[in-house]
Amino acid sequence: MLKEDKFQQHIHVFRGVAIMLIVGAHTISALNWSDNQLTMRIIDALCNESSIFFFFIAGYLFQHLSGRFRYKTYLEQKLKTVITPYLLLSIPALIIFTQFVDRVGMWPWFYDQPLWKQVVLFLLTGKHLAPLWFVPTITLFYLIAPLLLAIDRKRPQLYWLIIPCWFLSMYLGRGGPYGPIEKAIYLFPVYLLGMAFSHYRQQAEMWVAKFWLPLLIVTLMGMVGHALEWPMPPSYLMIMKAPMALLLTVALLRWHGVFRHRLDYIAHVSFGIFFIHAYFISAIKVFTVYLITGHVYAGRDGDVLPGNLLFFIAYAAAVLALSLLTIWAAQKLTGKNSRMLVGA
Repeated sequence: MLKEDKFQQHIHVFRGVAIMLIVGAHTISALNWSDNQLTMRIIDALCNESSIFFFFIAGYLFQHLSGRFRYKTYLEQKLKTVITPYLLLSIPALIIFTQFVDRVGMWPWFYDQPLWKQVVLFLLTGKHLAPLWFVPTITLFYLIAPLLLAIDRKRPQLYWLIIPCWFLSMYLGRGGPYGPIEKAIYLFPVYLLGMAFSHYRQQAEMWVAKFWLPLLIVTLMGMVGHALEWPMPPSYLMIMKAPMALLLTVALLRWHGVFRHRLDYIAHVSFGIFFIHAYFISAIKVFTVYLITGHVYAGRDGDVLPGNLLFFIAYAAAVLALSLLTIWAAQKLTGKNSRMLVGA
């Protein structure tokens, strides 16, 4: 095993790739794909649920850095760099969706609740802004960190739980009325897979390099199932992206030098991008709706731009660029405190 303090450049690059795919996933719904449904489904298969990659990376890095683990320090650090920016960056969305516009997709009884309950439910589920479900979900993993570490240090044979848990995730899917709890169950096998990959790194790299073709076939089967809308369950994106995470890890280990340091800043501020990019998706949508129709976007019928590969790339690139510019400005203005404000 490598020393715990050895920097994992290929995992760093993987984080940059993952966040760009996540930005792409949340951009898809901003466009009108009525004339390009198959293109949309293929792009959606590539980008959607790329949070699976983030959870794999999180598990990998948790195990990789576990030699210095102290639970109290760990929770304090997560409170500072994850929970605090989550609360601060939630404020605009909470104001908008409790005072001005009803959030689409909420429970029928939600807006019958008093204001404080609406705020609490939004924060507990992350439903106030599409990507923010990630924080309540990953927080559950933070809370059970000692249990996960006990598996890694004392009962590594329990890593075999990855296989039945993966099949369970494929059957259950990601959705459900209990929000973060169901998403945590869904993502548990890939978090554990990341930990196991780090724990058995040399063997895992050899195994993936040897069996890359079966892993690729499973990945492509999942992609085709999602793109062609085969009946569910299973969850084709889970079928696709768990083995894809393994393939990308080994591929980037070999070829991350192709990227050199071009993705370093994106990877470094990836968590900040995760926090704020949805605001820019909405801002561009409001601007384009007004520009094209003359009406103010009010939460529905905002997909006025045609859905095709060119518009998709341009829209996602604009969102990514604006997110990076905002984070860069926050870092320049607030220094080290930027991690508490924008998560980077």
